[in-house]
Amino acid sequence: MTIVPNRLGVKFNLKREPALAAADIVPIFQRWIQEHRVEGMLIDVIDYKHVPEGPGVILIADEGDYAYDFGDGQIGLHYIRKRNLPGDMASALLLAFRLALGAALCLEDEAPGDIEFDFSSAKISFLDRQRYRNDHSLYMALQDELSAILADIYGCDVALERAYDDPRLSFALRVTAQRDSVDGHKLLARLLERPVSA
Repeated sequence: MTIVPNRLGVKFNLKREPALAAADIVPIFQRWIQEHRVEGMLIDVIDYKHVPEGPGVILIADEGDYAYDFGDGQIGLHYIRKRNLPGDMASALLLAFRLALGAALCLEDEAPGDIEFDFSSAKISFLDRQRYRNDHSLYMALQDELSAILADIYGCDVALERAYDDPRLSFALRVTAQRDSVDGHKLLARLLERPVSA
């Protein structure tokens, strides 16, 4: 069984750049804290939107952070689970996907028709350099297991590839569902039916 990383991230990118300014995300995230709009013990909002291709605006929570992220030159919702991950990879990925997806759908509700995510594809980051060095041999060793888990999450065949070849960068994968489109609400409903082991 593959060891779960110390931290695990899932990012969904926007289909296009929205009219909503990045500065408008700060009060949205602050309101989310007051209204408990997303899961977790929500703590604070940090603004890094001045950093080129950086983490953008981060909603800090105890178990994991939600970011309106500008990494890789693409705007998206990035959830990073940083503690209390389940002990098996399937459950860990299911949890991170569900929380990232739920937050992305909440953000779509804030600007209907303007903020729209592409849920057919996601970047998965294994933020644990000690166990997850970014090289091709590790990818080959994990490819079959992770493809099977992600196909189960999406409910269809998926394509998997390394996000970065540079060994100085974190080990990350791009998963793409092999279907025309993925409805975020239907996918979330599917994931909510799935039990997550401790």
